[in-house]
Amino acid sequence: MDGPVKCAWATDGSVEGTSPTAGSLGSDGNANSGVDPKVGMTFHSEDQAYNFYNKYAKRKGFSVRKDHLSRRSDGRIRYRHYVCSNEGSRKEQPAIMTKRSRPIERTNCMARIEFKVNNENLWIVNRFIDDHNHPLASPSNSHMLRSHRKKLPVQRANICRSGICFGTQNSQNNIQAEAKSGEDAGFLLKNQSNCLSMKRMKDLETGDTQFLLDFLKSKQSEDPLFFYAIQLDEKERLTNCFWADMQSISDYAYFGDAVSFDTTYGTSDNGIPFAPFIGTNHHKQVVIFGASLLLDETVESFIWLFRTFLLAMSGKQPKTIFTDMRAAISEAIAMTMSNTCHRLCLWHLLRSASTHFPYLDIRFQHEFENLIYGGVSEDDFYKGWNSLFSNYDLTSISWFEDLYSVRGKWGSAYLGNSFAATMVTRQWSEDMDNLFKYHFIRNLPLTKFIFQYLKTLTQLREREILEDYESIQCKPVLFVDIPMLIEAAESYTRTVYADFEQEYKNQLTCLCEPVGVDGMQVTFRVYTPQKQCSGLVQFNSSDTTVTCSCRKFESMGILCMHALKVLNNNNILTLPSKYILKRWTRSAKDGSVSNPGSPPYLAMRYSQVCRKALAVSLKGAVSKDALDILENGLDKIISQMGNVLHDATSSRRANNMDIIQGAQENALEAAEMCTNGFDFSAR
Repeated sequence: MDGPVKCAWATDGSVEGTSPTAGSLGSDGNANSGVDPKVGMTFHSEDQAYNFYNKYAKRKGFSVRKDHLSRRSDGRIRYRHYVCSNEGSRKEQPAIMTKRSRPIERTNCMARIEFKVNNENLWIVNRFIDDHNHPLASPSNSHMLRSHRKKLPVQRANICRSGICFGTQNSQNNIQAEAKSGEDAGFLLKNQSNCLSMKRMKDLETGDTQFLLDFLKSKQSEDPLFFYAIQLDEKERLTNCFWADMQSISDYAYFGDAVSFDTTYGTSDNGIPFAPFIGTNHHKQVVIFGASLLLDETVESFIWLFRTFLLAMSGKQPKTIFTDMRAAISEAIAMTMSNTCHRLCLWHLLRSASTHFPYLDIRFQHEFENLIYGGVSEDDFYKGWNSLFSNYDLTSISWFEDLYSVRGKWGSAYLGNSFAATMVTRQWSEDMDNLFKYHFIRNLPLTKFIFQYLKTLTQLREREILEDYESIQCKPVLFVDIPMLIEAAESYTRTVYADFEQEYKNQLTCLCEPVGVDGMQVTFRVYTPQKQCSGLVQFNSSDTTVTCSCRKFESMGILCMHALKVLNNNNILTLPSKYILKRWTRSAKDGSVSNPGSPPYLAMRYSQVCRKALAVSLKGAVSKDALDILENGLDKIISQMGNVLHDATSSRRANNMDIIQGAQENALEAAEMCTNGFDFSAR
């Protein structure tokens, strides 16, 4: 064994006579240069020893727990062990439990550090094991680990309260620098939303338009990828506005397959005309892709907005977009999103039914809700609708007639051909209610509303970070230990796994009988004894392809109980990988969406550069001297880019071109929009 590594601390916190293997350790045991533990390292106190190992654990991504302690006869410590918080295992639980099982956090991890304390009270590393048998937390999640949580220091809280939310950067830059240095406070991110100052808001309440422009420009100065655009009327007055920050654009890249465009907030006469683009992430949580203020709600305005939204998102169209039932929105979507399936938001339909026709009793609302959310066939849907019309005499209400005429956009029997994520569930309606009820309070002045929007955005993202951490660190208690559930638990996030497990439980009560054979393809009828929730499932044994008439996988991304029943009956005990949709997994945000082998945000960066280049070209078009300067600069840039591209491998160039080809349309579109009311002056 190597001899002890001496570390003597000077009064100013520097290290004197330190061995190169020891690194630079401050008086509190901080590893300023990222030193890893090593057998033989010595410390002068228990606090120094613990702080050193805890700092190392934060860098690595695990939490520390105090374990074995041995004392001498005089009470002084002889041995002290610190272990990974995943050390050990949970005790066996009784067969019958009345409460829901907590997730499993302990995995018998053997990672640890053991200190031996000599007679001079030197803490010597006697043993160090660095092998973990569980996923480690990412740097963005490490502050949530139990041993790394700290309270917000008073001095940092004062900096946040005295600083200005936007416009003044010094306080924010100091905080960001501290976070990067490893000397951050370690407080949970939810405290950061309190750093938004209300002083700036109150000062600008009388100048809403100028305040909005100041807000957009200051956000862009903080975030280089922050996108915003404004539309002006013929008198150069602000008409409509859209913005999205880098995180929203990134979230859309991963979860923009289903989008809800919501104009609910602006329906009140006194409400701000706020219309967000909303989606759902891999934890089934609400995410905001972008925000708009619509002072004019004509077809032309919606066309401008949707084109702007697509421009910000590098031209990527959603698979499905949900809106309320408005002719102007439908026409604008048809003209701007040709590859997108337009559906009506079920949450809006329920709100409209209860708002416009409050005299209809609770029994009707219950039956109407069941018709909307119930997974029924087209024939059953037709029968249910006729029953509502006859039982409640709806023939004189034109709204219901109009609604039935567009049933293909909202009826549950017609939704299986488009991906909807969770936006056709009751849970989504509850989430939307909570979002607008608790986060976006009506009748706020613009200045306070922007503050509320930023605060809400922060809170939603905090919840995602927390759930990311929980999904990685905690394992669900399985209904039964079988390969299919084990694989699902290892792949899906906790919330999505719970849904999958429920489908698996439901299939146990189903009956399955073959009703047809066509070569390798067999059709099964799967139903419950009560003859409800039946489905026709086609199964191909050659490639384990399974398709159900309920179309749950196509619309929501997880297999239904009918398909799972057929797989089990055909001895398919593992979950085919093609039925594990990445957007529902814990690794949903790993890599680049457009090209997994390319650097993240490459497509977004390309779109941003195109916008900048076009804006600069348009500015210089009025001056020959300006164009000469621009052309000379481009010649130098082209030469530098040639050297970079020459060094890249041909395969990498091919991968990058795939992304560029997917975004080239934005260049021409941006050129057109720059001449039609866009303001890129801040760029």
